Amino acid sequence: MKWPNERKPQELISFYGDPVLHSSIDPTWERDNIVELIPPYAMRYSWGPPAPKLRFHKKCRDAFGEALLSIKKLYGAQKDIEAHRLHLTGGSLMVRLKRGSSKSWSTHSFGAALDIDPQHNPFRSKWRPGFIPLEAAKCFQDAGLIWRGANGDTDPMHFQAVSRG
Repeated sequence: MKWPNERKPQELISFYGDPVLHSSIDPTWERDNIVELIPPYAMRYSWGPPAPKLRFHKKCRDAFGEALLSIKKLYGAQKDIEAHRLHLTGGSLMVRLKRGSSKSWSTHSFGAALDIDPQHNPFRSKWRPGFIPLEAAKCFQDAGLIWRGANGDTDPMHFQAVSRG
């Protein structure tokens, strides 16, 4: 799938719709566009609670599901997935501005992003050994998603269904 360009807000809105109503999620947009994904292995939020369901835009949910299923196939047992910290998430759908911006909405706002193990893959860091395994990141890329830790980018926890331009 050809994803919209994150540097062109109108292209994002044209593709995914406008999720924001008065600085919070538009309930009509949410009802019409957001669907649940039950991960193929047990996940939890990095701050502790279980994450039995993730919420994505209906146009990209299957790509995220394919990536997580590939991780399950790659590592197999839950204990092996956990050994690589791939069961930890910072979340998917969350209406918020991009970090450091006062006007640009995060790709999470469109239900088009997922963060994996944010504690060990910090924002504004280039990927290095000890971060998300490259073969796991490749599972997302093979599903057609964009990894913000590739090519020296500085958000290695972040995967999105939005192009970088």
